[in-house]
Amino acid sequence: MTAPLAHDAEVFWQLYTASSCAVERRRAHFFALLAEGRRPSEVLHVTRYSQFTAYELMARYRELGLAGLRDGRQGNRGAPRVLTAEEQQALATQLQADVEQGIVWSGKDVQTWVLEQFGKTVDLGRTSEFMRAAGFSPQKPRPRHVKGDEAAKADFKTKG
Repeated sequence: MTAPLAHDAEVFWQLYTASSCAVERRRAHFFALLAEGRRPSEVLHVTRYSQFTAYELMARYRELGLAGLRDGRQGNRGAPRVLTAEEQQALATQLQADVEQGIVWSGKDVQTWVLEQFGKTVDLGRTSEFMRAAGFSPQKPRPRHVKGDEAAKADFKTKG
C-alpha cells in the first residue's frame, strides 16, 4: 500500500466530488488520503476498509487505473436464463393443459419434461421457479398414515 500512485491527490479529490456513485466516492476517498501521504493505518481507520480489501483495491487500481475505482456491478447482467421465453411459455401451456385434466405436476415431472422437450438438464430446486413463473406452485398431496382408518375419519367428520 505504500508504493507511489500514478495520480496525485487532487485527481482523486476531483473524482470524489464529481462522482454520484457511493462506491466510487469511497474508493476515491481512500486513494486521495493515500496520495496525500497519510499513514496506511490512518487511511484504513478513516475509510473503514480492511487490509485485505485495501490490497485488492490497490491491485485493481494498478491494473485498470482510475477506471478501477468504478463500481463494476452495473454491467453485470447475471447468469443466462435456463429456459428461453418460448420454452417457458411452452411449459406454462403444458402445465395449464394438464391442470384442466386434473393432472398435478411435481418438480420431478417438470425436470423430466424439460429434459425430454428441450434436452436441458435442470436442478430439481430450479423447477419451482419455472412453475411459479408459469403461475403454478409445486404441489403434492398431504401424506397419509399407513395405518389410517378411512371409515373412522369419515365417522369422526359426521359427529362434528
